[in-house]
Amino acid sequence: MIRRRAGRRRRCLRAAVAAGLLTVAAPALQAGAVRATEPLTARSVTVSVMSVLPSTPPNTTAETPLTVVLTLTNNTSQALPTVTIDGVRGNPISSRSALDAAIAHVQAPDPNLAGDFRPVKPVTASLGPRGVTTLPFTALTSTSTGSDTGLCICQNLIYPLYFTVHATDSSGADVIVGSGQTFLPAFGLSRPMPVQVSWVLPITDGPHRLVGDDVFTGDDLASGVAGGRLDRVLQVVERVPKDLRLTLVVDPELIDELAVMAAGKYSVNVNGKRVPGTGTAVAGAWLARLRAVLARDPGIELAVTPLADPDVESLTRSGLTWTAGVSPTAQARITAALGGYPTTTSLAWPADESLSSDTLTALVQHNSTSVILNDATLPSAAGPDAVTNELGVVQTLSGPVSAVVTQRSIQRYVAPVLSLGGSGTAELPQLVSEVAVAAVADSTVSHFVTIVVPRTLDPSPDAAVRAITDTTSTYWSTSLNLADAVRAVTPSEHGQLVPPDGSQRSLSPLAIYTAKNVSNVVPDLDTMLSSSDAEVVLGALPTAVQRVESNYWRTNSSAGDEYALQLSRQVDAFTSGVRIVQPSTGTYTLASSNSPLPVTVENNLAVTVTVRVLVTSVNGAPGFTAADIGKQTIAPNTKVTLHIPTHVERTGRFRVQAVLLTPSGLTIGDPVLVSVHSTALGAIGVIITIVAAVVLILALLIRLVRRVRRRPAARVDGADVDPVAVR
Repeated sequence: MIRRRAGRRRRCLRAAVAAGLLTVAAPALQAGAVRATEPLTARSVTVSVMSVLPSTPPNTTAETPLTVVLTLTNNTSQALPTVTIDGVRGNPISSRSALDAAIAHVQAPDPNLAGDFRPVKPVTASLGPRGVTTLPFTALTSTSTGSDTGLCICQNLIYPLYFTVHATDSSGADVIVGSGQTFLPAFGLSRPMPVQVSWVLPITDGPHRLVGDDVFTGDDLASGVAGGRLDRVLQVVERVPKDLRLTLVVDPELIDELAVMAAGKYSVNVNGKRVPGTGTAVAGAWLARLRAVLARDPGIELAVTPLADPDVESLTRSGLTWTAGVSPTAQARITAALGGYPTTTSLAWPADESLSSDTLTALVQHNSTSVILNDATLPSAAGPDAVTNELGVVQTLSGPVSAVVTQRSIQRYVAPVLSLGGSGTAELPQLVSEVAVAAVADSTVSHFVTIVVPRTLDPSPDAAVRAITDTTSTYWSTSLNLADAVRAVTPSEHGQLVPPDGSQRSLSPLAIYTAKNVSNVVPDLDTMLSSSDAEVVLGALPTAVQRVESNYWRTNSSAGDEYALQLSRQVDAFTSGVRIVQPSTGTYTLASSNSPLPVTVENNLAVTVTVRVLVTSVNGAPGFTAADIGKQTIAPNTKVTLHIPTHVERTGRFRVQAVLLTPSGLTIGDPVLVSVHSTALGAIGVIITIVAAVVLILALLIRLVRRVRRRPAARVDGADVDPVAVR
């Protein structure tokens, strides 16, 4: 080819010289060389399968249309005036491992295994430079081996559908410039026993309240149920076929929030101020829609998580626990909001379908009888291609629990297919084929498969409804909720529980610290208050802690940390409402060894508190002790000066500290330091003074005796006479 092009250039140059136009023609020839057609390759055109309709061809001898929508993208800078698309049925697939391998590596079919897949009429297109076009490839399917159809559905297999794009290069040769592939379950040999498919659809969101029932951190929940994510989630439930048996996992915190909003008496914090909420009407409308769906489809299982859907694995690993139920008041609101529809708390759904044996034991202690796990956490004992039910039984220290097991090969397509703005129907054939391959592998028994939608997924209702329908409402599949599955499906043998390897997301260290700190502080703060005041002031804190522990914060850690900080600030605001007042001068003078030390306690709270005051010397310096005057009751919004009995055994200046305690001994706030000036002699001072006086007197006596002994004696009649005696 290169030699032919060089020959053409030489002939053009000779003609140009002969015509006397060489100087004019040379630049044009150079430009022509630059614009020379680039070679066409098998990657010149990208073939993308956008949809396959229907996802499963009908099991009938009648010829039925099958339409595959293809998008062609010209990756070259040259026009392709005419391209032709051919189809061929690829190598049949009968196992999950073979299907996964075919999906991972697109390969041309083996001619000895390939079959016909002809379009009803030739499929051609024109592509400009870097151009894109979308067109249908329509063929006919039939289970009849004698009919002249485009695709014979003759066996129970997964059929790859392989497409090639042909173009003509500059030499006139036909060149394959692109290829693509999709998949089609086929059941023409015999109708299989249906695969029982459980779809688990979450209705959850992040907490929108911190402390209290009717004060919200924002009003974004209103937009969520009015055209937002939660609206789209409910649209999916509304639009799936009637009587399709789903499992809905609902956070009771979300339903209670919406019930409070619908009642109309809720406020929202905006820049530190409370303003009326705006979501009353939309919250009521959303709940009414949910009640209508539940009334229409009694086969829907409504499983509720613990309040705020806590991250149970993170909590167990950190030595924390959670509350499974809700308050009676909240439960009444939730029951009314759901129209009395029965709910279950027996289903546990850990984040990422993964947990440790300790967490599983704790879940069973919280009355969970079934749990959703992935096949990495609970692998099959029979291998990846074994035909088993994805249901097992795991023994824990608290008893057995049913394990509903998801498959990675299926789960990897759920978010892309269902998500708003995801691949949608482009990857739906892979999802459908991964579900159907169980029936292909063994069509004589009915297999069980679970498909779990991620918690925070924002669905495209159209794509989600079609995915659910195409996997549950066919002649080879049927729907089943998890409660019915646990009762009816025979468990298969599974391996040992494999705990998380630590790479999964978890609650942030700040969230864990806050949960621990507040959980530990609440019982001590409770001793400061009467039982009625404690319920009003502190009763909401355990619920607030569980809201901080929500699974939602695992993927929104910065928002979760801010949420935890808000809770810490609220607890700090309560504890700082009672304090010891710093003396204006910072110095007290004690005139005697038993002078009382005045300490002023201020209660700025709206409730009566009971506290203790502890006064000690700084660093335990000797010579000062203070009595424990016991519990002191301080009325709301008052100051009380307490006179602490002291005993001082030193003079001069020294420092003491006063600490405020709860009756149970928890320190509130920082110590208040006071400088004490003592002018009194204590016992030690008295002893020192007496000893000094005694020593002084003895010294004087000794000195006097010595002076007397040193005087000379008087003589009388020649004898020595004591002068004192003479006198």
